[in-house]
Amino acid sequence: MRCRSLFVSLVVLMLHAPVRQAHACGPDFPPELLSDRAGTLADLPDGAFSLEVTRLLPKPADTFQSVPYYEEPEDARTGGGARETALYSAGAKAFHAGDWETARARFLAVLELPGEERRRFSTFAAFMLARTSGAGLEHEARPRFAEVRELARQGFDDPLGLAVASLGEEARLLLQQGDDAGALRLYAEQAAHGSGGAITSLLLVARAVSRDEARLREALKDPFAWRLMATFAWTRGQEWMWEEAPGGLKRLLDALAATPHQEGADRLAAAAWRVGRFDVAERFAGQEQTPLAAWVKAKLAMRRGDLTSAEQHLAEAAAGHPLTEDWTGDSYWSPRRPRTRLEGERALLSLLRGDFVQSAQRMLESCSWPDVAYVAERVLTEDELQRLVAALPPELEARCGPELEDLWDDDTRGERNRLGWRLRQLLARRLLRMGEHARALEYFRGTPYEEPARRYVEVLERARTTRDAVDRAHALYDAALLTRRMGMELLGTEAAPDWAQVDGNYDLGSYAGPHELPPDRAAVRDDMARRTLVTEAEQQRRTAHAPPNPLRFHYRATAADLAEEAAGLLPPRSQAYAVLLCHAARFNAHTEPERVQRLFRTYVKNGAAAVSMHFGQECPEPDFERARAMQQQLSSPWNGMRRRTLATLGGGLLLPVALGAVLFLRRKRKPA
Repeated sequence: MRCRSLFVSLVVLMLHAPVRQAHACGPDFPPELLSDRAGTLADLPDGAFSLEVTRLLPKPADTFQSVPYYEEPEDARTGGGARETALYSAGAKAFHAGDWETARARFLAVLELPGEERRRFSTFAAFMLARTSGAGLEHEARPRFAEVRELARQGFDDPLGLAVASLGEEARLLLQQGDDAGALRLYAEQAAHGSGGAITSLLLVARAVSRDEARLREALKDPFAWRLMATFAWTRGQEWMWEEAPGGLKRLLDALAATPHQEGADRLAAAAWRVGRFDVAERFAGQEQTPLAAWVKAKLAMRRGDLTSAEQHLAEAAAGHPLTEDWTGDSYWSPRRPRTRLEGERALLSLLRGDFVQSAQRMLESCSWPDVAYVAERVLTEDELQRLVAALPPELEARCGPELEDLWDDDTRGERNRLGWRLRQLLARRLLRMGEHARALEYFRGTPYEEPARRYVEVLERARTTRDAVDRAHALYDAALLTRRMGMELLGTEAAPDWAQVDGNYDLGSYAGPHELPPDRAAVRDDMARRTLVTEAEQQRRTAHAPPNPLRFHYRATAADLAEEAAGLLPPRSQAYAVLLCHAARFNAHTEPERVQRLFRTYVKNGAAAVSMHFGQECPEPDFERARAMQQQLSSPWNGMRRRTLATLGGGLLLPVALGAVLFLRRKRKPA
């Protein structure tokens, strides 16, 4: 039973989920809005078919129970009275034996019992009478299925959910009779009762109808069937990647546009935009005042370059979508809430307008942490970011839960996987990188990184204030070790180049390329890409707020800089000098090979005699006391006097030699 349930679930998942691009390996990362700005402006998300078809009809007044056949309750076929149980069991036995005449007689006998004696199996019997309405009795099938629903309304037991199942069975009869519109309505009614099988049936029938021109033309005469086919076209917007007949969705749109109905025009407009039929999108977007229609109008305005109108339409669309709306559907991909996506697009327009604070506030509403991190880290000033953190609305913590739970390391962060916590740590690391040590420590307070951050600040302060060169070198070395070992936690950038948001395990920049789009919509993205999507003001801020080094794991270069600076304070022939050069090379060996070569040449020239080691790979600890002794020896007054004495003596010895050489040469030049 469990295997069958798993199989059915996988089939439904495959039917509902459109084909999506995927990398060969690695985890799924949440989509970003700012990495492909042209694509964000050109793209309109497709809705979830499994959600939309449950809303094609009003909420049913009947509270029928929907029970998938693979989840049948264990006691569903027991609990009846003696007479109804005996009659129904006899009918079921005859049915399985192929004796339909006897089976129908027993099922009829169940329904002829007094009402109080057939509370359990009346719906069973009526359903089976409909199922056994064979040759000559076809006219009885639909009334019997309707009888099942009426019995359920009257309070007769329905432990198998046969009232809901009868809708699908009746729809199947209509399909056999060529009534696609009637079948679609019954399947939609079944879906409104919560039947997952009805959703699959609707999808299969919609596909079949869309591929048969005659069936499609006939079905679209019915307003309900037209609305369902428009919904199908919109929610299957990525089927262009794998449809059997190229151009099938465009032909469907042409057929829908040729037989228009008022209700569902926004779905047709959205579907038309997704496949690049902008004339159809423009025509139908204004026929309904819905959030989706406003979104399509915003896209059309963006295509015209009218960003003011686009922002107005996006605001209207965002106001119309509740936060609970989720277009993920039956797939296992990350949450796709239209409200948060709309706020993200509004944030992008604010960036293009140069209103960076408003952009950050709207990006928070989008709950897209990769995009929040970029704006907070590279666009806002430190003061603007501090004010944003201080004014963070408490309700955002719960509101952004679905998106944050889908992030890379939500299981390891635990209670720290909250918007406020992430934002405060981003600010703390940024302040520490900028040398704002006191302010940084305020945001590290109460975190696992408070003590390492305090030690880091203390050793840097010691290096700044001490007058002794060896002590300063020692402090710089301590800072270099902390930087290399705790750099991601103390100094790492949340976005590029360090990607602290995924603990540095992936370079998300390599995953952020533009997605494949159908040719017409790709042309829209190309047109958007020709516009200025990163203003000069944003670029200036991005440059000003960049980390000290553009390399990935930039703090490793910082650690190497500190170690190299420490070496420069020590005697070149000392062990500590050579070892610090070794550490400087080791700290960033994989990303700065040219630095390693330069440091090795310096080591060979000045420090190789001091210590032998695997340079840049295995480095011993520097002996600062020996370096101090050498420094004192080289700088002592006696050592200076000794050098002056040797110079004087050397000059006195060289003078007679030089005079003798001159006299010898003069004699040789005289004529013989």
